[in-house]
Amino acid sequence: MTFIKSTIAVLRKDLLLEMRFRFAINTVIAFVAASTMIIFFSLGTGLIAPELYSGLLWIIIVFSAMASLARSFVAETESLTFDLLRLNTTGLPVYTGKLLFNFLFTFFVSVLAALLFALLTGGITKSIPILILVLLLGSLGLSSVSTLIASLVSRATRKGAVFSVLCLPLLLPLAVLLSDITRQAAIGADFSAVLQPIVSLISYCGVTITISVMLFEYVWTD
Repeated sequence: MTFIKSTIAVLRKDLLLEMRFRFAINTVIAFVAASTMIIFFSLGTGLIAPELYSGLLWIIIVFSAMASLARSFVAETESLTFDLLRLNTTGLPVYTGKLLFNFLFTFFVSVLAALLFALLTGGITKSIPILILVLLLGSLGLSSVSTLIASLVSRATRKGAVFSVLCLPLLLPLAVLLSDITRQAAIGADFSAVLQPIVSLISYCGVTITISVMLFEYVWTD
């Protein structure tokens, strides 16, 4: 019960801060809208094939999420609340609360980008259940990697540059899997056609979360 209460407290704190200042939400909305409109007006709907569509969609989602997820622990060090958290709880509830917040935020970004793409191009409307599943798993994979890396770089001098350098190699296989499944969804494939990449995606999320839980205690107590 203490673990659950501490996790909910961390999640609630981050949600309230984001609703109060809306820094990440406003930044992401502007980035997703501008990127989608640029693609729409430069390429047009007729040139966006499923292969190009899926890649562009996840490029926008990955970079828009990374622009804000780095602040999940940076904000704690800048506001000098990192040590306060360490005094009041253990590391695992903090990681879990941050992971849940980043997952919800990334899923919001993913849905927003997919809706804008669907509205402007009419793509990905044939396999909605597969699309929702890949958005959920993709958001979980992005947030699991970003939460741990953000904790590692939170006390570095050049946080943004280090965060991107460390995240991109880890997110490359995830982006390939997500683009492949999204491409299949765009052409109306059934669930059996994407079962293998979905299993790989679930395995990726499981491995990254497990490693993050194992390593975060060292980050937390250092």
